[in-house]
Amino acid sequence: MRPRSFSLVVLAMIFPIAAGLAPTLADGGTDRSSLLTVEGTVDALETRVMDDGGEITSVHLRVDGPDGRELDVLLAPAGALRETGFEVEPGDRMRAKIFLAEGPEVEAHKVMNLSRGTMVRLRTLRRVPLWDSEGRWQGGPCRDQPGGAGQGRQHRHRGRY
Repeated sequence: MRPRSFSLVVLAMIFPIAAGLAPTLADGGTDRSSLLTVEGTVDALETRVMDDGGEITSVHLRVDGPDGRELDVLLAPAGALRETGFEVEPGDRMRAKIFLAEGPEVEAHKVMNLSRGTMVRLRTLRRVPLWDSEGRWQGGPCRDQPGGAGQGRQHRHRGRY
């Protein structure tokens, strides 16, 4: 094989990985390419009963754009959200990094309430919730983001979308 041909083969193998096009990791974990960032207006909040019997807060999000798509974004148990200090109400503008899924119901990796300027990470990149089986919060605090209503604290290099 000529050196140029070999280089093209190596580039063809490396490019999808470097560009983030590989959908899953070799061990079955999720990588960042399986996330999608959506932004829109919260129409309603709902408490849902999950398969394991636990309850989780869901927001009905009217996504910005010409297609007018609507999603039910699964956040976390109400108690866990209270512990983080993250609040959301109908009418708030919200940005969410969601895991790609079939259908209108999706899990949020990270959410930011643009109206209040707060952000919290709810799940790891492997979709592991940051609360325990009893709904108690196990992750980090809600963060105030520059440019939002909660401009008091600013964290450089954290929580960026």
